[in-house]
Amino acid sequence: MLTWLPDFAAFIETHADWAGVIIFLMAFAEGLPQFRERRSGVIINVTSAVTVKPLHLLSVYTASKAAVNAFTESLALELEPFDVRAHLVLPGRAPETSFGESARSRILIPEPYAPLAQSVFVAWQQSTTVTRGLDVAEAVWRVANDPSCPMSLAAGADAVALTSPA
Repeated sequence: MLTWLPDFAAFIETHADWAGVIIFLMAFAEGLPQFRERRSGVIINVTSAVTVKPLHLLSVYTASKAAVNAFTESLALELEPFDVRAHLVLPGRAPETSFGESARSRILIPEPYAPLAQSVFVAWQQSTTVTRGLDVAEAVWRVANDPSCPMSLAAGADAVALTSPA
């Protein structure tokens, strides 16, 4: 399905997510020794529930978020001996944000994929189970304040449904 994205756009979208996280942590590098010395701290990365259950038309987006997940999971192992936590918040589809419209405007759908894309977009519009901004804020707050919180936490009713065992 990568054929519907121009190569450069796919490259940028794939690398922007995980590279942004790594660049931020490099900038934050002076803070990590303080976390280790204090033996406390929490790093929270917000990715997407599609990394648990892929959805149509989101292959590049899913890959970029999955890279952030893998990085965060590895970072959690490296920081665990210092009692520093790294967690993931996995939101679902959040139509109250501008992300969906922004993403759809960049997707170029070739003719052979048009029927699939149309059915996917209709299903998304008809879905009433979504993630609200408040769901994400509450999940981030829980991860930051609850040491017993799981490594990955779904945020939003649709994300909980996607990440729950079938």
